[in-house]
Amino acid sequence: MDGRLNQSEASTLRPRVLNEGTGVAELDTRKREILRLIIDDYVLTAEPIGSETVSARHRLGVSPATVRNEMAGLEELGYLRQPHTSAGRVPTEQAYRVYVDSMLGEEHLPAWERARLRRTLFGVQPDRTVEQAAHALASVTNFAAVAASVTTGETRLRHLQLVPLTPRRALLIAVTDEGVFEGTTAEFETPIPPDDLDRLSHEISRRIAGMPLHDLTPRTLDAVIGDAARYQRVVDEVARLLREHLSQTPGPVYSEGKANILKQPEFQDVRRAQPVLSALEQRDVVVELLRPGSEEDRVRITIGRENKREEMRECSVITVTYFVEDRPAGVVGIVGPTRMRYGKVISLLSFLADSLAEALGQA
Repeated sequence: MDGRLNQSEASTLRPRVLNEGTGVAELDTRKREILRLIIDDYVLTAEPIGSETVSARHRLGVSPATVRNEMAGLEELGYLRQPHTSAGRVPTEQAYRVYVDSMLGEEHLPAWERARLRRTLFGVQPDRTVEQAAHALASVTNFAAVAASVTTGETRLRHLQLVPLTPRRALLIAVTDEGVFEGTTAEFETPIPPDDLDRLSHEISRRIAGMPLHDLTPRTLDAVIGDAARYQRVVDEVARLLREHLSQTPGPVYSEGKANILKQPEFQDVRRAQPVLSALEQRDVVVELLRPGSEEDRVRITIGRENKREEMRECSVITVTYFVEDRPAGVVGIVGPTRMRYGKVISLLSFLADSLAEALGQA
């Protein structure tokens, strides 16, 4: 999967991603173009890029000295760094974030590749479709691939409690017919007195007792508010958190191609790769990576230290949620080095997710 984006075949892609970057305004047109070229070249070669290389490979219309000065500026801004043993520069996580957020081109998959992927999904028994998708993804990308289906079920709510942490934050504890869910933090725009939180908890619990989770919407909780309209957003936030964290129960989880991590130059030192490999053996880690998104944020990209898990902080994780009958049905994703062809990977994942939705919808 190493290589440059084919800009002539690319279409503009603006996925809604986690942890969006904020540094774009710092870069003028020339710096942005030089940074994009450096990232594309580094993805292709895995070798530090020098100013002479940039000047020789690309017609920028400026001297090598100008390129060198611009690269020095990019380094000062935190977009490039210099490995100890090289005169060249490599992109930082900040550079990849800006690249993904504002420079990314989505590569179009050739017809033969689309046909190949579809054959892998439509030629197997329905209960093996998701597993086969993970296997195919690992084979095509040379990264580790993860996939999971989601079961929405008929989970019913019994009780809810908001435990104050700070005036603007509370721990959400919910009891369902399947057990206790605890640990999600609700954040509020304005301070809420503990007594008011307790009353809200009681009223919400009374309203939702016995309600199937998929019926839980802000509208169904309107009666909780009464005259306390100032707490409308609090109730909306509680409903959102409950649906997000309880409505999708992970089904079978698959992790394929873990050995592909060792093929990447960044992880040829087994000691560096071992934490990633060990993490991918743990179901709870994979489940955390595969948390379903909504239709608005079905593509999720976390880069390096944006990952919550320490073991994943030298990796990029890209996941795409697929939907059947307008509900999240599962997630497919890859784990690889931060140096990757983001446009190509997103295209593969998106196509595979759409094909999975079609295959499972026909099952």
